[in-house]
Amino acid sequence: MNENNANETGAVLTGGLEATSDYQPLVLLVDDDLASLIMAEEALEDGGFRVVQAENGLEAVEACKQETPDLIIMDVIMPKMNGFEACEAIRSTEEGAHIPILMVTGLEDIESINLAYEVGATDFLTKPVNFFILPHRVRYMLRSKLTADELRASRSQLDHAQRIAQLGHWEWRREDQKIRWSKACRHLFDLPESLVDNDISVLIEQVDEKDRDNVIQCFRSAVREAKQFNVEFRIVQKGRPPRVMRQQAEPQIDEDGQCISMLGTMQDITERHNAQEQIHNLAYYDHVTGLPNRALLFDRLNAALDRSSKFDKKFAVLFLDLDRFKLVNDTLGHDAGDELLSQVSIRLSETLRESDVVARLPIDSDTVGTHTIARLGGDEFVVLLSEISLAEDAAVVARRIASRIAETYDIDGSVVNISTTIGISIYPNDGGDAEALIKNADIAMYHAKKRGRNGFQFYSEDIHQKAQDRFSLEQDLRKAINEEQFRLVYQPKIDTQTGEVSGVEALIRWEHPTAGPISPQEFITLAEETELIIPLGEWIMETACIQAKAWQDMGLGGIHMAVNCSSIQLIRADIPALLLEVLNRTGLSAPFLEIELTESLLLDDVDRGIEILHNLQSLGVKTSIDDFGTGFSSMSYLRRLPVDKLKIDQSFVREISNDQCDAAIVNAIITLASNLGLSVIAEGVETQAQFDFLAKNRCDEAQGYLISPPLESDEFVEWIHQRDSLRKAS
Repeated sequence: MNENNANETGAVLTGGLEATSDYQPLVLLVDDDLASLIMAEEALEDGGFRVVQAENGLEAVEACKQETPDLIIMDVIMPKMNGFEACEAIRSTEEGAHIPILMVTGLEDIESINLAYEVGATDFLTKPVNFFILPHRVRYMLRSKLTADELRASRSQLDHAQRIAQLGHWEWRREDQKIRWSKACRHLFDLPESLVDNDISVLIEQVDEKDRDNVIQCFRSAVREAKQFNVEFRIVQKGRPPRVMRQQAEPQIDEDGQCISMLGTMQDITERHNAQEQIHNLAYYDHVTGLPNRALLFDRLNAALDRSSKFDKKFAVLFLDLDRFKLVNDTLGHDAGDELLSQVSIRLSETLRESDVVARLPIDSDTVGTHTIARLGGDEFVVLLSEISLAEDAAVVARRIASRIAETYDIDGSVVNISTTIGISIYPNDGGDAEALIKNADIAMYHAKKRGRNGFQFYSEDIHQKAQDRFSLEQDLRKAINEEQFRLVYQPKIDTQTGEVSGVEALIRWEHPTAGPISPQEFITLAEETELIIPLGEWIMETACIQAKAWQDMGLGGIHMAVNCSSIQLIRADIPALLLEVLNRTGLSAPFLEIELTESLLLDDVDRGIEILHNLQSLGVKTSIDDFGTGFSSMSYLRRLPVDKLKIDQSFVREISNDQCDAAIVNAIITLASNLGLSVIAEGVETQAQFDFLAKNRCDEAQGYLISPPLESDEFVEWIHQRDSLRKAS
């Protein structure tokens, strides 16, 4: 982190003080995983925070007694005392009542999330943790804590003032229908000092029209029935903002039980009312978009469930996930991301019929005939469609939303294009409670995203089974990474002109303990979706470099090791720094390592791609564009990319000996590479005719089953020795 970023990160407000070199907010990290503790500590210290550690819940409780932290980040599953128990214990103390507690869990079921909130957690974070984002998350939570502390302090001061202040008072007499005002009351209503007695109309005229009938009715009922009353209302005075008043009164009764007068007090409660409204908004509304948050959404869902079960009605839950939102955050920054979320929320509200857009109604308001739009967090939104007649009604809304969200955005002068993928669940078919409906809509959204972005999918039992299978595979994948159940195989590449072995491509294989071989296409996709590709990619990189160095030490010189790199690795991990560390640790010379990047990955963000390629180039690492030709790349972009090699996709190689179009495309790529000073390799070479065509047209290298299938490391050594023997014999 550079100095400017560190200074910016240090400017965190907490406890009413600004974090400076003299004061840093204290964060308590609680986790029994030493690696997670180290990574989190490093990220937070780089972000300007002071860190203390605890390895279980008991140590966390004791640490809070020694020094009260500004914020706690706590794992759930720990020995001796788990995170839920520790959170509850800390909350029971006076010092820990208001400390923000961020629970970190790999449990993504809603029951665990609800339990975290029940024991007093401020928020939760699912694993794997993005340590780059963690300091920003902590910073926001500390700002929210400061706001809440200020609101509590304001409320306490107001309560104290009400106890000691002389409140304005008044007396109404039935015999002359007049009100006698105290000086304080005259001040509240801007009445002349000379005005002591007047009728009640002086008050009523200043009451907001929306509250006027209620105030009149309360007063009349109190007089008629000789009872106390307590009413809050707004007053509107020219040249002043609206204010909120509380009026309390009790009757004076004669011998016959009739009200002969009313004695009352008047108090301006505007500040307390505003503070309560802010606290309410913090609890039930998203601070970025102003939409209802998860808590309010569940309240609305439960209300919809009560109504629908009572009147046998259907309603729909639409789960929205913004496509490519992370790319906007990573390239334009989090402020731009927040602005995009705000614009999306406006479009969602505009897209639904005006009568369906939810205003900020009280928690217990009847919302029949309205739809709720809520933000769950990140780039996820939920739309509750109340009382639909047919499932197609939800489909119509989903199409309308998808179309509107896909329109171009202007974010601080940058043109941004995103889309949304939507999953739909219908009550009562797809769930009988709020948790099930949201979970099943989320499952449907995931399957819609697998079919292609910017679409929607209804939930079904088949989708549910696939989701369960995916969840099981994800758990197995996490276990496989921890237990290193993977191995690498190596597919040789040869020089088409000399026949010499020029290198290998490292390919990963997973032999599941019970299910047998798992297709790389299946688990690599899942690893990218869950960001497990980051630790898996690090293992691949290190294992491949160790093997390449071992071959060199055996005397097999000149073998270049090619390793694929995914977009998630480029975006989330510091690839140049990782490679430098791996090369130093393994002793492999940088020119013998080749990083393969997909064409579409580089075209997603050309400027970022160029920056990464330059960094790799400065290390001496070779780079190639994999699957070239499938991304319809712009030649102007290609000229700017500092790469060493183009890899022709096998879809073009397959028919080069039979299809003139494919042959022309391959020839064009070879010519293009030659003119740009790049080498070119063809993958998927399976026939002699394909190889002969490539060799004749000066394609530098070839790779495929004609040459060799992927080999184990010892098989490769045997293969290369046999090949050398045959070449010498011939």
